[in-house]
Amino acid sequence: MIRLGFKTPLAGVISGMMLLAVTGCVESSALVEDSTRTVAKSVVKTVINDKFPGVNADVYVDCIMDNAEMDQLVSLAQAAVVGVDQSTVQIVTDIAREPETLRCIAQGALGVPSG
Repeated sequence: MIRLGFKTPLAGVISGMMLLAVTGCVESSALVEDSTRTVAKSVVKTVINDKFPGVNADVYVDCIMDNAEMDQLVSLAQAAVVGVDQSTVQIVTDIAREPETLRCIAQGALGVPSG
């Protein structure tokens, strides 16, 4: 555990909150988005591995993550806490069916660089 020299854990939490307030919403918003993406990505990988065994999950996961909307990512991240259910699978499937996602998956499966 890293100790930052605060006398109590609460002091560390308060200091962290003050730092976020001073640095503004842009940085904290980016931090929240990055955290949401990280958690959602693990859920997407779980769904892909479970529902589509044998595929190169990394290609699918990257393409799905690149084409997901933030509200979808939030729902996927919530599934990490409450558990993956049919609505989670439906979100992943919906994103995977989008034309840009399909194009990305096809290019990744064939080893064609995107761009």
